[in-house]
Amino acid sequence: MSDIRVVCFDLGGVLLRIRHSWAEVLEFMGQPIPVEVSGGLAQYVPLSEYQAGVLSEDDYLACVARDLKLDVEGARRAHGLILREEYKGASKLVQSCLKSGRDVYCLSNTNELHYREFFNGRFPVCEAFTELLASHRIRQSKPDEAAFHLVEDRSGHGGEEIVFFDDSMVNVEAARRIGWIAECVD
Repeated sequence: MSDIRVVCFDLGGVLLRIRHSWAEVLEFMGQPIPVEVSGGLAQYVPLSEYQAGVLSEDDYLACVARDLKLDVEGARRAHGLILREEYKGASKLVQSCLKSGRDVYCLSNTNELHYREFFNGRFPVCEAFTELLASHRIRQSKPDEAAFHLVEDRSGHGGEEIVFFDDSMVNVEAARRIGWIAECVD
């Protein structure tokens, strides 16, 4: 691992514990689960569009309210409950990588509502990265290779100088295609 110059992490499901479906969120809220709400959040098109910067925050929350049969404030609360807590040891892991002389990047398909949560003191790991590259801000989402190339551009390193951890095999395979060392985290 001595040739590794950059460690790059996904955030949700890797360093932050998340709820993976609206059903999990609604169950936690004590709300009924509409039949139409099935599958994981990764398949929820309005969320993908919001994370890519295609949908505005207001339009996204209107979709969530409609689909979950909530008012807009309930939709905002539901969206916030996707984020649970930092995995134990996440901050220590990032700090350890930094102390070893490596830069630590985060490449996350995320959105402005969550981005604001990352920096309110609730998730110390988010404050530790060399840089947190959020899809809605960089206008690139994984598994698009352009998102990975942005990490290379910002860090000045590429290929096998970068090790990447993500909870999506699709994203891991995309990173491997451009020469990164990449591992899927469950």
